[in-house]
Amino acid sequence: MTTPPAASTLTPINALSPLDGRYGNKLATLRPLMSELGYMHRRVQVEVAWFIALSDAGLPEFAPLPAAERSYLQSLVANFSEDNAQGIKEIEKPPTTMSKRWNIGSRRNSKAMLR
Repeated sequence: MTTPPAASTLTPINALSPLDGRYGNKLATLRPLMSELGYMHRRVQVEVAWFIALSDAGLPEFAPLPAAERSYLQSLVANFSEDNAQGIKEIEKPPTTMSKRWNIGSRRNSKAMLR
């Protein structure tokens, strides 16, 4: 089991809560596990382990991973950084107002078409 990266400075992605200021020294040992950074690191760890397990399962739809690719995936977990977590946040950012409007309009139009 790998340990999430330790952050050198407190940022919103590695903070536990607003309590970090007053109780920061007491929460420091929890931060690598319980912060958003720790959560994202564990997500990547689980997803990589699941992907590797699928490749080992012998399913016809999922070829076994070559050693180099397996090693690369494991290195993503071992070398997970705050920059990686920030990249995940960017990918998972909620849609903009315009795209929300488009989706709402699309749903209305599709409901009207079903009538």
